Amino acid sequence: MKKILLVSGLALSTIAFGQATFNKMSVDFGIGLNKSMSSRGAGLATNLNLPHVELGVRHMLNNKYGLKFDLGYDMYKAHKDLSAAEDFTTHYIRMNFQGILNFTNVLDFNQFYDKLGVYGHAGPGIAFHNDGSNAPAYKMDFMANFIAGITAQYKISPKLALTGDISAIAHILQNVTLDGRSKLPPSNGFDVLTANASLGLNIYLGDAAEHADWTPTNYGDAEAMAALKAKIEKAEKDMMDDDKDGVPNYLDQEPGTAGGATVDTKGKTVKVEKIVDIDGDGVLDVNDFCPTIKGTASANGCPDRDGDGIYDFVDKCPNAAGLAADGGCPVVTQKAKETMTKAMQGVQFDNGKATLIKKSLPILDEVAKVMLANPSYNLSINGHTDNVGDPAKNLQLSEDRAKAVKAYLMGKGVAENRLSAKGYGDTQPKASNATAKGKAANRRVEFLVSFEQ
Repeated sequence: MKKILLVSGLALSTIAFGQATFNKMSVDFGIGLNKSMSSRGAGLATNLNLPHVELGVRHMLNNKYGLKFDLGYDMYKAHKDLSAAEDFTTHYIRMNFQGILNFTNVLDFNQFYDKLGVYGHAGPGIAFHNDGSNAPAYKMDFMANFIAGITAQYKISPKLALTGDISAIAHILQNVTLDGRSKLPPSNGFDVLTANASLGLNIYLGDAAEHADWTPTNYGDAEAMAALKAKIEKAEKDMMDDDKDGVPNYLDQEPGTAGGATVDTKGKTVKVEKIVDIDGDGVLDVNDFCPTIKGTASANGCPDRDGDGIYDFVDKCPNAAGLAADGGCPVVTQKAKETMTKAMQGVQFDNGKATLIKKSLPILDEVAKVMLANPSYNLSINGHTDNVGDPAKNLQLSEDRAKAVKAYLMGKGVAENRLSAKGYGDTQPKASNATAKGKAANRRVEFLVSFEQ
């Protein structure tokens, strides 16, 4: 058991687990040129047109994949002397819902240069165009479309990136040419293909240091992992007992002890004239780390009530088995941590009172479920206020609110002896009381999990 705990503690103390946080939202804007790429677009194939304008909102699900909703506007023009039957101007508007694939992070471009990025986008949408000439044959045409494109990025700052985009748009079920003068014959596939080229900006929203676009995937440091592996292998060897004298190699000062010999706590052979076990725990005093206190053989003669291999006098949770890396306490589950954090942010009361408001009850129900599912957990409920008002009244109000939460959890079946409630008034602020935001953060109820009564 000690071997497992030592190796586990070493690994846990060397590796920090966590998920990087990053901004996910952005507003994307671009302006540029457009061009019809199909003769079914009524003679526009040779014309570059201004302007093309696009505006979108993008949400990245993670640092590789995302979703985008955008609007696009294009003005198509042609003149008599440039293949068109007549001069005309057409206004074209589209709306698309697209998927995003960030090639920068999928292919790890950022390890070469962290200011350049590329992402692809594609998705369906709808569009319409109308003819602005004097005598159109058709006023308006609605159709479906599908857009696909690629966007290059240059990072200016954590909040801004310059972009260049090239996109192709295929129309489906288009009925009228872009000049509005001819009805298109039926088509089994895409009717008209157009293209856009634009320059623009990504404006990043959020409080995190970086956006998902520029947050690389962390696959771990190969050198650090190799060093960790070497440490674990050494720890495993150190915990072995090659001479079978009951003392692990890392403590053994006499590695080649003869079989059956009596040794001291350092693995050295001792002459035993009389077998002594003062505390009567079955561990001879020469091997007993705690010779006057009754203990167990698995803990070298020291007390270890929870059997986790960590002596009671250094075990922060002597009645609940845990890991050395956590001071001998059990690991609090991730779900429990998330629930207690959510409760601290979500539990609210009537203004100036200790009465729980209705919308606080669902999260307290979740706290109760966590406590009932983990009988080894005990919960400290601590009430806090801002510095507005009389300090003595604030102290009493925080105490009453903590007790109100305790009473509610008891009503949901959590035993009273597993709950403690205390108020601290305005004595332990977590933010400055000089601002409204800081005062709001200081008006809180904290939930702390422990394992001792």
